[in-house]
Amino acid sequence: MNSLFDPIIELQDLTLTYGAEDQAKPALRSIRLSIEQGEWIAVVGSNGCGKSTLAKVIAGLVRPSGGHMICRAERRPAVQLVFQNPETQMIRDTVYEEVSFGLGHFGAAAENIEPRAMAALRRVGLDGRRHARTAALSGGQKQLLNIASCLALKPAVYVFDESTSMLDPQSRQNVLDVVRELHREGRTIIWITQLLDELAWCDRVIGMEDGAIVFDESKQSFFYGEEVGGERTAPSPCEQLGFVPPFTVQTALLLLASGWNLRPLPVSPEELSKAVSAL
Repeated sequence: MNSLFDPIIELQDLTLTYGAEDQAKPALRSIRLSIEQGEWIAVVGSNGCGKSTLAKVIAGLVRPSGGHMICRAERRPAVQLVFQNPETQMIRDTVYEEVSFGLGHFGAAAENIEPRAMAALRRVGLDGRRHARTAALSGGQKQLLNIASCLALKPAVYVFDESTSMLDPQSRQNVLDVVRELHREGRTIIWITQLLDELAWCDRVIGMEDGAIVFDESKQSFFYGEEVGGERTAPSPCEQLGFVPPFTVQTALLLLASGWNLRPLPVSPEELSKAVSAL
């Protein structure tokens, strides 16, 4: 039996190289990463840095060239991946057929398929559209259906690969609400994004560059960097990776520079409001 203190996922010197040996291109370089049960990990970096490749390796869709991945989840399937494009994963004609397909594929008992499929659809608000054709759904509804298909399988780890990047603001919020509920229930979330306001709910930030992990600390450290005597000593890791901090963090940085001692350092608008109110 695994120790309660063992990480649910552990990557040990994991590498991935594409192409023939004489034209090999490294996509992942000596990745070392431990993810605890129930953590919400955010993975950020510019296009081509290896984020999506890492997601596919963790989900078992791509085999690494070297190193090891250990997954200690007892649930099967252990990991499910929600892609960026909502239409990428859809293969059936109706909403119900889509969400129940995976259950049949993974050997769920016939009498359990409908209750589990409908429970998953209720959680994302699509139970009233079980007979609708998937092609008639909006982009946000298609992404919620993809999430429902994962929910029905009850994996231990959910990987979201820029799953809100193609959605309108309301659809994006609907997806985030579902994921936040999963996290409150103790599910492990790996959230890949370039929308930095979405880091407000994560426990830890992984920064990637050129196929390697270059940052692995708290979201506060990512956005604010290090301070000595109340002064910032260097650009934050967020800035070093070429990102502009979200408006909440920009506002907090201006207040800090003006001498206001905001604690704890805010990332979300709610945290900023509380920090200011406490002054």
